[in-house]
Amino acid sequence: MPINANAVLSRLQDQSIRDQSFLKSSLRESRHQFEHHPYALYAVDVKFQPSLRPTGRFAKQKHYYSGKHGMYGYKIEATVSPNGRCVAMSESHPGSVHDFTIMHSRQEVHKAMLMKNQQDMLLPDHGELSAQYREQWACLVDMGYIGIANTLRGIHPKRCLVNGVLDASDVERNRLISSDRVIVENYFGRVCALWKASYATFTWSEKNYCAIQRTTFALSNFHLSLIPLRLEDETFYGMVLARYERMANEKKRKRAETQRRYRLNRQERAALDHIVFIFVKLCNT
Repeated sequence: MPINANAVLSRLQDQSIRDQSFLKSSLRESRHQFEHHPYALYAVDVKFQPSLRPTGRFAKQKHYYSGKHGMYGYKIEATVSPNGRCVAMSESHPGSVHDFTIMHSRQEVHKAMLMKNQQDMLLPDHGELSAQYREQWACLVDMGYIGIANTLRGIHPKRCLVNGVLDASDVERNRLISSDRVIVENYFGRVCALWKASYATFTWSEKNYCAIQRTTFALSNFHLSLIPLRLEDETFYGMVLARYERMANEKKRKRAETQRRYRLNRQERAALDHIVFIFVKLCNT
């Protein structure tokens, strides 16, 4: 009997990524809460992966170029629970789409996931934005999501103003948020450590990207049920990001070298043309 790969993938996702039944109950178990933000249901971040330069017109190509990473690629938003499991994923987006835009386009999904049930409403919740969003749990995001609190109960670090400084309480608050939110980077590190297809330059068709990433995330969830997240996962993800930075810098260096050689050759041709012009002029006289 032939194996239906799509059916297997769908079943795998149902059991690992789409199964959010433990999200609500995790808030009632201390071991499945964020240490400094027990009222937060999950943390959100976007994973970037470089790809080959798309074919076609430049207007289409630049849509996939990430100015932050200096490369063409794709982005996927991942939602990670306090126990280190990916419980939701977005579709793939071109590299130029901002992280905030991706989350804003999925605000209805996040509202449904963060909504409290009747039992949750009985639990004490005196955390940030609890007065504004009485019927929602919070989610942890990074500084790139400033403004998300207008539509969701998103907790993000405070940005320092230009020529300003943060006071001690704001610095401590930012540290605590980053301390809890780092679980997303740990998860990305585990995915990248297990699957090279999740961090190497993606060379296949774009239509296959989302299915491949969902498969690696689902299998990583199963792996996490056997071996929990560790500090080494964050370290590995940092190495992946450093690799992306080196790749971008190398591309910039090669481009600058190409432009330098072009300018030098142009100057040499101009000088040669000038010499020929003078020689011809002297011969004619």
